Amino acid sequence: MSVVERARLVLQDDPRAVVLLILVAVMSTWLLFRRFTKTSSSRVLLSDLARVECLSTDRFMHKIVLPAREPATHRKLVVVIPGNPGVPGFYEPFMRHLQHLSDYDMEVVGLSHTGHSLPWINKDETFDFETQIIDKLAYVQKRVEQDSKLKLILIGHSMGSHIALRLLKHFPDHVEKLVLLTPTIMRIADTPRAHTLMPFLSRYDRVADAVRYVERLPSFVKKALVAWFVPPREFHKATLGMVDSAVARNCFKTAWHEMHDIKELDHELVDKHQEKILFVFAETDGWCPRDQMDELIQRYTRAKHLVVLLSHAFMMDPNGSQVMATHAHEWIYDDDARRHCVPSSAASSRMPKAG
Repeated sequence: MSVVERARLVLQDDPRAVVLLILVAVMSTWLLFRRFTKTSSSRVLLSDLARVECLSTDRFMHKIVLPAREPATHRKLVVVIPGNPGVPGFYEPFMRHLQHLSDYDMEVVGLSHTGHSLPWINKDETFDFETQIIDKLAYVQKRVEQDSKLKLILIGHSMGSHIALRLLKHFPDHVEKLVLLTPTIMRIADTPRAHTLMPFLSRYDRVADAVRYVERLPSFVKKALVAWFVPPREFHKATLGMVDSAVARNCFKTAWHEMHDIKELDHELVDKHQEKILFVFAETDGWCPRDQMDELIQRYTRAKHLVVLLSHAFMMDPNGSQVMATHAHEWIYDDDARRHCVPSSAASSRMPKAG
């Protein structure tokens, strides 16, 4: 009896042998795939390395730069400071629309959080929330030293709004306007979303380790998963870069420290500079609930307040980036002496609905 005939009889008599054969075939295919194709061990390069900033802190920061047209009529720099996960690619549509509305008159720079994007440029190290603030200060300090007359427009999203306020405190004479988008700037640990996530954040090392299994999947599988979970194509590359255990560890560690570090707002700072500030709130936001929104609106009557029908992660909403960029543009170019607080009910009724 031939070997082939014996194998056929074994497969007929024992179904488990069929399963074993299938597993062997799958593993063989997998090993061949890893040998001859780009595999999960490769890491996605989100942008050209020319977009990596060397900081005075001896760390590196990934950034997206949209240069002003030449010659620029105003020496203004728009700095977009992300929330968590801190990947500038998610803000690129917002940045491009803002620059288009401004007729390319300003340089627009989107900063990453250190270790959250291209983590290997910092040797896959893990950083806390205070490090993120220090590195943003270092970047702005470098730009101000290069141009002492530079005017800054700071746009912070979520906890990036807290960092924007820290930059305002250090560079008050350079900061011309602030735009705080769905800001999480006080008592984060008391918010509904924080209550949901705290059990996971307290075990962020284990969660990050779990990402390593997904990280090892073939590239085409990861791309398919990203396309399934994040439909907007413009965010696929940014999301794919997050399928990385080093990125996950940094995101969760930063979030853990946010909960403990962002407590009471520096009311003295905000009161002193409130005429420069535009607050843009989401109508329903688990990170900035209604009571916090109402407190900010009632306390800072010389700031401007808008309530929009978008989610906290506005860039994921249909037309969300365009809506937010339009509001930011109008505030940046608003030179009226008096600015009024828009009550939340009135603001909600007049804001365009996303989509």
